[in-house]
Amino acid sequence: MDPTLKYPKTLVLLDSFIIVGIQRNIIQKEEVDPQKAQIGKTFEEYYSMQLYDQIPNRLHPMRTHCLYFGLSDGQDWLEMKYTIVVGELVSEVKKVPEGMVSIQVPAHRFCRFDCGPGPIPDIVIEAWQSFCKMNPLDFGGDRTHDYELEVYPEDQFDKNNMKFSLYIGIQ
Repeated sequence: MDPTLKYPKTLVLLDSFIIVGIQRNIIQKEEVDPQKAQIGKTFEEYYSMQLYDQIPNRLHPMRTHCLYFGLSDGQDWLEMKYTIVVGELVSEVKKVPEGMVSIQVPAHRFCRFDCGPGPIPDIVIEAWQSFCKMNPLDFGGDRTHDYELEVYPEDQFDKNNMKFSLYIGIQ
């Protein structure tokens, strides 16, 4: 199935925003090994330790963001290296909680895809795999590979029936 048909898309321009959360460096080839994978463990830590409650000036409490940035230039998908921050949007940063970072993303064009519903992490993996097969026409422009973002609405509690929006940076 054509991923552009499965996932409704919208071209959007987002104003600059700030995310505060926990940061991890990711090596893609380790993400395929459940023992080494860090993305799921980062979300688990964020929720189990209720780190969201430590973030001051939250704009949308419990609306979780996972920002991907600093992607390496690797041609081989498994060799990709990048950084993630799992956290929330904030209105301002006066003090960053211990163990967290603050990242400001400049105004940026994105192709937003509405994904789900389905079980986590299956729907996330399925969406990313679908987007790897897409071309610039499918996205509405060339991917920038500088900022990509998953957004999970604050009103979801059933891990087997999740929806999320995926923002792919485009030129």
